Amino acid sequence: MNKKNILILIICFLLSLIIALGVPLVFGESKTISVEAKTDSLIEQKVTGYSDHKITYSKLYYNGTLLGTITDLDRIYEGIEEEYRNYEDRFPDTVLGLSEDLYIVQEDTFNVVENKDEEILRYLISNNLLGVKTNAIEFSTASGIYDIIYVNNLDDFYTARDQFLLNFISEDVLDSLRNNEEISEPSDFGTKDMNLSIEETMTFTEAFVSPSEIFTSRNEIYNYLCYGRNSERQYYETVEGDTLAGVGYRFQNMSPRQLMMLNPDIIYSEDQVLGVGTMLNVTYFSSPITVVVTKNRLAQETINPENPVYRTDPNLPTGSLVIEVKEENGLKNVLYEETWVNGVLQTGSAKSSVVVKEPVQGVIVVGTMKVPNVGSGNYIWPVDNPHITCGWGCYYGHTGTDIVNRYNKYGPIYAIDTGIVETASYHYINGNYIVIDHGGGIKTYYGHCSAMYVVPGQTVQRGEVIGQIGKTGVATGPHVHLHFIIDGVITNACNFMNCASIQ
Repeated sequence: MNKKNILILIICFLLSLIIALGVPLVFGESKTISVEAKTDSLIEQKVTGYSDHKITYSKLYYNGTLLGTITDLDRIYEGIEEEYRNYEDRFPDTVLGLSEDLYIVQEDTFNVVENKDEEILRYLISNNLLGVKTNAIEFSTASGIYDIIYVNNLDDFYTARDQFLLNFISEDVLDSLRNNEEISEPSDFGTKDMNLSIEETMTFTEAFVSPSEIFTSRNEIYNYLCYGRNSERQYYETVEGDTLAGVGYRFQNMSPRQLMMLNPDIIYSEDQVLGVGTMLNVTYFSSPITVVVTKNRLAQETINPENPVYRTDPNLPTGSLVIEVKEENGLKNVLYEETWVNGVLQTGSAKSSVVVKEPVQGVIVVGTMKVPNVGSGNYIWPVDNPHITCGWGCYYGHTGTDIVNRYNKYGPIYAIDTGIVETASYHYINGNYIVIDHGGGIKTYYGHCSAMYVVPGQTVQRGEVIGQIGKTGVATGPHVHLHFIIDGVITNACNFMNCASIQ
């Protein structure tokens, strides 16, 4: 064989190697020669050989990590469908699938990978990586999604949502809002719900999630809407004399209706008589959603006349009094608009006001130039925008009337009639308190003041600021504890004042 033929043979051999090894590189693939290589995955798989043609595999990833390489994807789905039979009773009319943390990537290769499909399927089942197709509800604000819950039945969610909203709005108004009906302003005295909104956005989608993450009952959904992910609860065991109003007052001033809805298996009526030893859930709402309710309140309020005009008459005995013009309170109807957030009053302001009776200023003739320091017996409320939160005996041992300013929690406190300050002191229960002597055996008591502006012996006129509303001593919130002292006996203020008008 001459040198020319030998050269031709060498060239042919080299071309054969190039064809055998180089062609896959042209197509971006590397042909594995070693048959003992292993894949880098959670489930160990060997590369058992290589093929002369491309093979398409399904690579299954879990949270970004390769779980395993699937040879027959149809077999995996068939196995998942068989596994669904174990969930069919709890989650009917749906399907089982890969959970949201799993995803599949198709890949072409010349490598022949060991078939571990059954092991991959068992891994998915035993590690709860399969998810039921169910309803996902995303809660979001302008800042983005802040929580997601999964519910088996959307009707259960809507029912639980409406049940939660009824903690803050009446059922008839909720129905009217749902039907886009116009709601008229109140024509009778009292408060009327006008509108409701939820500040957050709720978006409904579908997702495959573990059955353990799915709410399967209305009660689970309702508890979530009340308290979010907070599992802590506060309970109270009733004692003799407890009422729903009294218990609610001590715990975030919840209404009897709210206590009833938080204890549906125990409380059936807002007027229910509580037995001793009843264990009540008194945990106030820590809801993941913000329910804003607009209310209109129509109230008839007293217009107090200016303090009486005192005229002297030198012909009258010193100290004697003659009423020349009897003072009379006026009346006005005021419509307020209030904003409540998750059952707590936030703001309020008067929308309109109509005077229905003008007040009459009194004229009193006295036999001396000295300004009288005794009361007229015509009492005003000790705060602006008054509202009674806890009346006489609303809980055991409560001897007084607790009054708040609806719109200014720490506003001024007024003397309800003219008199002499007897006491301005402190008590561990009622905190800073003031006692005013109005003469004739009548005194008034003002408790829980955050500040006191008077001293004993000082004469104060009706309507004069004597302090600021507070919660000193033992108090759940800022208010004025008011009671009368008649000839030394603590007496209900409502015996002398029209408390029904500010309930």
